[in-house]
Amino acid sequence: MAIKAGSPIVPLSIVGSGKAHPSNYIFPRYPSKGRCKVIIHKPIETVGRTEEELSKLVRSAIMSGLPEDQLPLEN
Repeated sequence: MAIKAGSPIVPLSIVGSGKAHPSNYIFPRYPSKGRCKVIIHKPIETVGRTEEELSKLVRSAIMSGLPEDQLPLEN
């Protein structure tokens, strides 16, 4: 969609959300203040890039903002 519109993509990393909302709870267990943060990365231009290239760039940006314990097992 961003490619068709020629709009940049702004990646976001959400850090610590599992501490406020554990996966085995229906609703958040704790307030997020002080436990979670959102990192807003620099926009990635879409013009002249393929979907695959953008996917890799956005994924890399998101992962750069995550602590080691939140990184995916497989890269």
